[in-house]
Amino acid sequence: MMRLLSENEAPGDFKAEAMTFLANVVDCSGIVFYSVDARLNAVDHAFHRIRPVENRSYTAHYHRLDPFHPRRFVGPRRPLVTVRDLPERYERGEYYRRFMAPLGFRHETELYLYSGARIVGGLSLLRTAELGEFTPSELAFLNKAHAFLEHTFQAGGRPVETGPPVAEWGLTPREREVVRLLCEGAANAEIGAALFISVTTVKTHVQHVFEKAGVRSRTQLIARLREEG
Repeated sequence: MMRLLSENEAPGDFKAEAMTFLANVVDCSGIVFYSVDARLNAVDHAFHRIRPVENRSYTAHYHRLDPFHPRRFVGPRRPLVTVRDLPERYERGEYYRRFMAPLGFRHETELYLYSGARIVGGLSLLRTAELGEFTPSELAFLNKAHAFLEHTFQAGGRPVETGPPVAEWGLTPREREVVRLLCEGAANAEIGAALFISVTTVKTHVQHVFEKAGVRSRTQLIARLREEG
């Protein structure tokens, strides 16, 4: 069973464990777990049964042709998408013919992880033609696993985008996550639920953030973030 990400673990540890967990239940030829930045670009890729070098041509060129690119799914939430859900025939596209087919992959299922209405991460589950399409029972399992993966990824499995001045405050990874949730308007109880910590621990983190940022309240914290970028 996959465990929750602990406070001291890196996002890459969570991604590796999540891919191993899925591969033990759903037979895959390869899996890619990526984060999605504010511009809806796939970043911080992690791989299972795929050599990282095989991703170079994707990031250099083929991401523009990817029918599963997060930018193509802005709008209503679509947590799970297969090649059958694409508007055009997958095998006829340049992305498949020039990139996926030479790597030996024929079938793909995508899991998109959201924070609110925005995609913040995703998993590409890949299969060769020999393994065949993902079965209805496998897709049903992935649908069930999605909620857990999404919640855990939001709680601590993805890096927090923090530019100046946050990067200069010397915050811990957990404190940066608290800042992100504070800026989203989350109450202490909601932050605790998202990060699997007590409200008392949340208050401690918030106080440390205030001290490092030189502020006394959430209002002052958000005002400083807006003023300084």
